[in-house]
Amino acid sequence: MCGGGFFRDSVTLVSGATGTGKTLLVTNFLAGGVAAGERALLVDYEESRGQLFRNARGWGVDFGAIESDGRLKIVCIYPEAQNLPDHLLMIRELVEEFKPDRIAIDSLSALERIAPETGFREFLISLTSFIKKREIAGLCTATDKSLVGGQSASEQHISTLTDSIILLRYIQERHLMNRGIMVLKMRGSEHDKQIRRFTIDGTGMHLGEPFDGAPDVFGDSAASSSAA
Repeated sequence: MCGGGFFRDSVTLVSGATGTGKTLLVTNFLAGGVAAGERALLVDYEESRGQLFRNARGWGVDFGAIESDGRLKIVCIYPEAQNLPDHLLMIRELVEEFKPDRIAIDSLSALERIAPETGFREFLISLTSFIKKREIAGLCTATDKSLVGGQSASEQHISTLTDSIILLRYIQERHLMNRGIMVLKMRGSEHDKQIRRFTIDGTGMHLGEPFDGAPDVFGDSAASSSAA
């Protein structure tokens, strides 16, 4: 769907409502990098280490073993623990120390609570510039306030700063609510323009066929598409 993958010096935004699979996508991003011989860093503002490790095990990924091997570093911290400049300084120091090939920030929306709009945008500009300058592949998540669409403030601010945008959405089909994934933007590479189904089970995420019709992934309410 992404035309072969993400570029090294790029930042990708994954936007979706609660439960659409953002953390699972982050897990796949990190585990895939480690499997390819890379080093991966996760800064998480949403969940505790216990929750992250438990969820990853449920999808067949052993974060504990990977971290013990020195290929992965996970830092969990409450957004309110420090101000935005200190969060940025912490991320920079982690990168300089660990030297990751991939970095994931989950999620940017959690940081909105602790800063005014102007300060948040300045933080995003500094963060994305730093990641690109270090030629790291970055993945950031943002949580939609609506369960079925619409933009969060995070998405509005960072959409122009990112190289790629992936949307995760709930799609209604008659009386069923399914999950959909779409690559909205992929700078410098051709990509799939279709909205595809995906499911989540004990082994992770599974991509399916494109939805029939044209589901509305941008509106404030789920659009009904024809039954498959």
